[in-house]
Amino acid sequence: MDAVNPKYILRNYLCQSAIDAAEQGDFDEIRRLLKVMERPYDEQPGMEKYARLPPAWAYRPGVCMLSCSS
Repeated sequence: MDAVNPKYILRNYLCQSAIDAAEQGDFDEIRRLLKVMERPYDEQPGMEKYARLPPAWAYRPGVCMLSCSS
């Protein structure tokens, strides 16, 4: 399963958090996301937060509840 399913998935809430920080002039989160997503199947120590399920606040329309037709 690990060979065909990525450990890290670029989720909407991760993108939005990075966008929010970038709008304030902090691009560190965008750089971290890019680094993690370059190797989504590999174990990456220190990057565990990017493999977690979305937090409760992210389960609202427009964050995690988008469909392909949205």
